[in-house]
Amino acid sequence: MFLRNLLISLWLSIGLISCGYQFYLKSEQKTIYIAPWRNFTSESRLGEMLAYELRYKLAQGKFFIPVYDENKADLILKGEIIKVYLEPVAYETFIQTKERKISFEGKYKLINKERNEIILEETLNRYEIYRIPTITKDLIDPGREEALKLLVKDLAEIILQEIMFKDIKFTKP
Repeated sequence: MFLRNLLISLWLSIGLISCGYQFYLKSEQKTIYIAPWRNFTSESRLGEMLAYELRYKLAQGKFFIPVYDENKADLILKGEIIKVYLEPVAYETFIQTKERKISFEGKYKLINKERNEIILEETLNRYEIYRIPTITKDLIDPGREEALKLLVKDLAEIILQEIMFKDIKFTKP
């Protein structure tokens, strides 16, 4: 199985290179500092949750090394949460939410610390309905924490994909 995947990757690489495409990775950028996101909403832990999930995903991917000191980083990722709105969509029982509707608005920027230039600046607008499969012990607002965790995982994946695609340039001479 491994050999087959290796041969397929090799074949695709040779095919793209023979067509004149080249891949450039910015190798001088190895470390990244991810600050807790500024949060202007009532969801006080959401900025920290998002920064933690981004660090976790980056550590898994091994593209950049997350550091906890801004002075030791090559790149800095900063973000703001502008709006989060949650509402229950459907209940199975009073303590079990089946679905939560979330509207999210935020923005982030990736900064090259050495040159003090903004490499990437994007806004995030998400509207999702998340299925919540568990019975929760929180009687005040059931399913809220679970829905926020699902939102954070989705946002981290979207941000990392944009960073990775921004970092790899396809050029044709």
